[in-house]
Amino acid sequence: MAIYHFSIKNIGRSNGRSAVAAAAYRSGEKLVDSVYGKEQDYTRKTGVEYKNIYAPTHANENLLDRQTLWNEVEKSELKKNGDLKLTARLAKEFEIAFPHEVDADTRKRMLDELAQTIVKNHNVIVDAVIHAPHTKSGSDERNYHAHIMFTTRSINEQGELGKKAREFNDDGKNLTLAYRELWANMVNRELEQIGTQERVSHLSYSDLKYDLEPTMHEGSKVTQLRRQGIDTEISLKNDLIKQQNAEKQRLPEILKGLEQEISLAESKISKYQSEIRLEASKTPFRATETQKQVEQPKPQENRLERKSEPSSPKLNQLKDELSRLESEIIQLKRESDTAYNGYIELQKNKPQEKLFGLVPNPKFSAWKEKYSELKHEFDQKEGDLKLAKSLMASRSDDIKKEIMRLRSQPTIQPNIAREKPQELDFNSVYRQLNHEQKQAYQSIKSVLEQKISGSELDKKLKQAQQAFVEKFKENPNFEVPKLELQKQREQEEVRTASKSKGMER
Repeated sequence: MAIYHFSIKNIGRSNGRSAVAAAAYRSGEKLVDSVYGKEQDYTRKTGVEYKNIYAPTHANENLLDRQTLWNEVEKSELKKNGDLKLTARLAKEFEIAFPHEVDADTRKRMLDELAQTIVKNHNVIVDAVIHAPHTKSGSDERNYHAHIMFTTRSINEQGELGKKAREFNDDGKNLTLAYRELWANMVNRELEQIGTQERVSHLSYSDLKYDLEPTMHEGSKVTQLRRQGIDTEISLKNDLIKQQNAEKQRLPEILKGLEQEISLAESKISKYQSEIRLEASKTPFRATETQKQVEQPKPQENRLERKSEPSSPKLNQLKDELSRLESEIIQLKRESDTAYNGYIELQKNKPQEKLFGLVPNPKFSAWKEKYSELKHEFDQKEGDLKLAKSLMASRSDDIKKEIMRLRSQPTIQPNIAREKPQELDFNSVYRQLNHEQKQAYQSIKSVLEQKISGSELDKKLKQAQQAFVEKFKENPNFEVPKLELQKQREQEEVRTASKSKGMER
């Protein structure tokens, strides 16, 4: 699952930070801070995948050296007497996360594009570094991210650090939103090119009108404890929030499934009605006198009459079996699609059979076993689905034959009006639903009320209510549709997403 992350930070003296130290840490280099007279050595740092300095074409070449650049930045923020400006902002930093679906070359190309855009827009120098995930420290193995530091002073005509670039001070909110949108578009472009359906958004949950709760900021201490396997109140709270958000995001899927079932049921009803009308049209009309008797029947009189809606125990049994087969086919189709999606996803992540072309790869054996398991499951579901469809076609033919048989034989129907069975309404059904069933309906209702209104809302609610009534008629203890494999995957994503918050920035 593609995750969007784009944050903006200030690197300033007010919070005790040094531009030289920040650049040394991010690049994994040893830099000497001439202002503080201190050596910043991070050469033992691992995980630096790519680093580069981007500058306007007229910038002096000496500023393309990392140590020279950030020492000049530190010196530019001194008073005339040589004292430190304690509130000086030394640099801005964009912190971005790459989608794990893209490779190293794509990450480099995306970083180059974004960094050059910053240079062009603000005439500043950019120092950008891509970090690979620190898997040994508990970080998510998909956590490829970049730190993009750039000067707060623009490059003047002489190619040196000049005046402060005030764009982020003057219109920081709109400018930040513009860069967040730019990065989201870049990510989605690459996701589309590699053929995945995943997409990201730079908008917040509230902007997207999602009823999702944002997580709490964990901070470095909480992140460190999480990596050590120690839970805190904040980390446990965030895990719960992520789990609840994942469940809420599944509601549209449940609603879509119910809408499909409603549509299918309406289609079948329409088909049966058409068949009944067709058979009725083939029956010869009675004499005028007989028709009058039908229109004005005498009390307590029995007469020969063809039923407009034929019925028999056999026909009812066939319809019940057809309805059961329809539900079974829907469930089998879902299970088949789930198995197929897992099967395809596994194909995309096929590991090498041999490491370095020589040594058997243990991951390949595990992959092959899982691959065979999913393929067998998919083939089995497809076989069951084919059989169910064949039985459904057979039962449909049997229903047609039974209707024709009943239509061809007149039956004695008493004139006394039969008492119609009481129809179940949604209110009476809702009172009998269990907690999970009621919760599912309320969740669906909430989603509908957020997305639509007016007469369309009433229509959709009635359709959803009817779907619940029909399900209750079939089985009062019906289960809310769940895709178990997808649910497991979402739970795994929640766990991995919570780990990704602890990436080393």
